[in-house]
Amino acid sequence: MKKLVVLAVLLLVSACGVKPTPVVAAGPAPTLRVPATDGRGTDLILYFVLDDRVAPVARSSDGVAGVEAALSMLLAGPSTDERADGYTTALPRPSGAITVTPGSPATIGVPFPLRPLTGAGINQLVCTAFAALAAQGGYATGGTVALAGPDVLLPYQTCQA
Repeated sequence: MKKLVVLAVLLLVSACGVKPTPVVAAGPAPTLRVPATDGRGTDLILYFVLDDRVAPVARSSDGVAGVEAALSMLLAGPSTDERADGYTTALPRPSGAITVTPGSPATIGVPFPLRPLTGAGINQLVCTAFAALAAQGGYATGGTVALAGPDVLLPYQTCQA
């Protein structure tokens, strides 16, 4: 008899009045479109700072644009029109070459110290590198890249935009 009473109580408690809801349609899953080209004449996605957040900006490339070219454009800063729209940068102007070394993870070498950079600056570099790799049909192993400056190596960075 005790078991029957316990079972009845459990049934009453589990049916606490919460009504089931149907599936709520939220649209398609987010995707990243990768152009099916060899990189000629495609837009590059650069990440600048807008309202204290890292945000993508599309720029046309006038030829083959790899990761190094995209990062060089990023380090040159926002264009006049982008500045007028409120975009800024948390990165210094470079004084040397940018390198990309394949590996697991790929390493992006920059000619300036990384320690003084804010999280936004790190994300500008990482997110722009990921977008450039995707535009070339490439990818970052494990979803990460490493950043190397003259002062420190920052392994396993992911895009936080």
